[in-house]
Amino acid sequence: MAVATNPVADNNCENAMSAQSDNDKPPLRGIELGYLGEDLPYLTRVLRACIRAENAAFYKDFGTEHGDIAIINLIGINPGISQNDLAAAVVLKKSAVTKVIKHLEERGLVERRKVSTDKRFNSLTLTKKGEEKRLQLREGMKVQNDALLSIFTDEERAEFYGQLQRLCEHLMERTNARLAEGAEDGGAD
Repeated sequence: MAVATNPVADNNCENAMSAQSDNDKPPLRGIELGYLGEDLPYLTRVLRACIRAENAAFYKDFGTEHGDIAIINLIGINPGISQNDLAAAVVLKKSAVTKVIKHLEERGLVERRKVSTDKRFNSLTLTKKGEEKRLQLREGMKVQNDALLSIFTDEERAEFYGQLQRLCEHLMERTNARLAEGAEDGGAD
């Protein structure tokens, strides 16, 4: 195994995160990672910290809040999506998604409609203003992703995203199996 040092600290990412709590900052430069260089939870935590720093400017530039971007895009990609399906897609509690949707409705970006066949079901669509916002966000997301992944070729990016999607599917299957097993056991540990 190759000796890993902290790639985030080597790029001085911690300065961009000075407004965050000490627990959200990547480790300091020069710390040897050892086996943590191949530890998925650790590496995803470091990535998340640096991406948060990148996103802070993105949120400000586009006048969005945390959670808005994925929700606006998923509604635009899936017009008529239910709030329950949306919550599952963004891996948030239904109550958290309801709060974001209410905020987006107030801003005139999203419309929520009851479906005539089931009044409990809310169908979500973007307004014209919401679709314009989604297109602006999409362009900004492309620029941001190009910058974040500039060290990779197009082929490497495609492979990287393919592997990430494969890992997500695998972990969702494990989670669903664990939940099903818990339900069969009556939820007992």
